[in-house]
Amino acid sequence: MKFKIQFLFILLTIPFSINIYSKEINKSCDELLSDNQYEEALKTKKSEYKSAFCHGQANLKLHHYDEAFSDFKLADKLAKNDIDHSMADLLEGITLKEANKLDEALLHLKSSISRTQTNKTFKRLYLIEIGETLLLLAKYEEAANSFIEAFGLAANDDERATNLDRVAYAYASMKNFTKAIEFELKANLAFERTGLLGEYADSGINLALYYLEVNDLTSAERTLSKFERLARENGGMYYLAKVLYAQSKYYKKKSNNELSKSKLDEANKIANDIGAEDLKTLFKTI
Repeated sequence: MKFKIQFLFILLTIPFSINIYSKEINKSCDELLSDNQYEEALKTKKSEYKSAFCHGQANLKLHHYDEAFSDFKLADKLAKNDIDHSMADLLEGITLKEANKLDEALLHLKSSISRTQTNKTFKRLYLIEIGETLLLLAKYEEAANSFIEAFGLAANDDERATNLDRVAYAYASMKNFTKAIEFELKANLAFERTGLLGEYADSGINLALYYLEVNDLTSAERTLSKFERLARENGGMYYLAKVLYAQSKYYKKKSNNELSKSKLDEANKIANDIGAEDLKTLFKTI
């Protein structure tokens, strides 16, 4: 079951956030960063908050974690308002998490979240990162609680769906599939409202797999049929392959090994045709 980490989402929203909350942008560094020219971005001047922050992003992309942490620390010192402080603090925590310094990351994020009490958007982002770090520490119940708190701060169906999906994953990680089903059902309905077909399909496939874990084969079959039809009608070959993989597990559960193999073979063919290396790796686990 693929779980999409929040780190990428945070990185993608950072330039947008800076556009909103900062009057100036180090255009040169920002443009180089947007063009994935990370080494070139690091050659630009680093003299104020925005340039230090940009250097931190570039180093983070290059997995230069010590340098990235130092850059975000400098940006924090150069920040002139609470929003800039909160953003730099958040990226310090994310950098520690990406460097696999999980205990340090958790301590940092929990101590820094107090700055966000009046800003729901930032508080939600901190809670998500705390939850992600707790997942990596295998503290699943605490992670679920953090995601539930973040859900309460969500501003739209997209954010609500994402948080509910995280809660479901946390419960599934602790083998509480009854609770995982409860929250994935809610997530799936919310994703349907967003119109994000990829996320909707991923959530539906996860829901079917949770049904399999509690031996609710009727619900699993119905859910998989629904999302197979969605994938075929919308040309979603990636998600069709994932559905076929889940159907292979379903038929294996029913001791129909011939049909299970047939579904897995079809899934593997699609994965090979579209070059989906992540799916090929996933399919080897069955």
